[in-house]
Formats: sequence, C-alpha cells, structure tokens
Amino acid sequence: MKQSNTKDKLSVICALLIIIFTVWSVGDMYLHVGSGNMQVSRAVVFRYFTVDSNILSAVSVLLLLIWRLGGAPGRTKRTVPGWLTLLRYMGTVSVTVTLMTVLCFLGLLYGYASMFAGWNFYLHLAGPLLSIAAFIWFDPGETLPGRMVWTSLLPTAVYGAVYLYMAVVRGMENGGWPDFYGFNIGGRWMISLAAMLLATLLIGAVLWLARKRAAA
Repeated sequence: MKQSNTKDKLSVICALLIIIFTVWSVGDMYLHVGSGNMQVSRAVVFRYFTVDSNILSAVSVLLLLIWRLGGAPGRTKRTVPGWLTLLRYMGTVSVTVTLMTVLCFLGLLYGYASMFAGWNFYLHLAGPLLSIAAFIWFDPGETLPGRMVWTSLLPTAVYGAVYLYMAVVRGMENGGWPDFYGFNIGGRWMISLAAMLLATLLIGAVLWLARKRAAA
C-alpha cells in the first residue's frame, strides 16, 4: 500500500510538472519567440512536432489527473479507462520520438546547443523524460494489449502526412513550410518517412514492454 501511494504521488508530481512547463514553454514561445532551432512565434510554433507531441503528452496527463481527482475514494489503478491509458501511451511515444530524433538526427545536423537552448531543453529533453518515467513506473492503469502497439504510429503518421504535404508537395514557394527537419535533403523524403515510422513503432514496442515489465 505504501509503495502504491508513493507511485500515485510521483505520478501526480510528474503530471503537474508536465502541464505547468508545457503551458509555460509553449505559451512563452507563442507570445514571444522560441530558441535554438525553433525561433518562431504565434501559430508557427504548432508546425513543429516537438511542440505538438509535448501538447499531446500534457493533455494526456491532464485528463489522467482530472480523472483521478474526480474519482471515488478507493479506486485502484486498474479502473483507469482503457482509452485514457492509450492516450497516455501515444503521448509518451510521441515525446520519445521527439527526444530520439533530437539525439540521433537533429543534434548531429544542426548542433546540440541549438537543440537544448532555452525552452528547447524542456521540450526536447526534460519533458519527454518526465513523460517516459511517469508512463512506465508511476501512472495507474492496466497494461495495454500487445496489438495496441500499432496505435503508437498514429501521431507520427498524421503529422508526417501534414509535413509531407506542406514541406515537400507544396514547399515554401507555394505557401507551404520550409523543410526545417531536413527530411527531404537530397530528395530522400521516402527514406526519411519510412525510417521515422519504423523508429516510432520500435519506440512504441519498447515503451509497451517496459511498462509491462515494470507492472509485473
């Protein structure tokens, strides 16, 4: 019981930190200007998967927090609705994709200093690590069935379709986006897309397995 209470407290602490710092960082970028590789403001900030994935993570922990505060006393972690656990899963996979993309690709391409400058430190590193820790070790809820690992692809696939259209099909000359992630360098967007989807699925599988083993 004591261990369960400790996990509950750590889950709530992680949720509050994620919500506060996501609202603070994205709000500051929106009203002023971002740092490093995201020196943009206003609605342009939402072009970045970094921002979108952190928002998804924050929304998922906010809904989990609301559910817990509104629940009846004595509820156990097994009563968390499956859809909410699934949303937490997709949010965590998304910010982990952000983290690994920065560590394994963008940092090498643009330099790690810009990746972790200002609010980027939270959005690219601290936020994802908080979400990963909470999802694997602290958050209540049953382990998802293995077949649900495929759902980890949804946020990346949806964003990838939008990015492909705006940055590759339309491009800046037609009012689209610049290729700020460098996924179409040398016209190799198909390789980039396939690599991102495969990496996302691998991340989803690792997080699913890690949570399952932590709950054992």
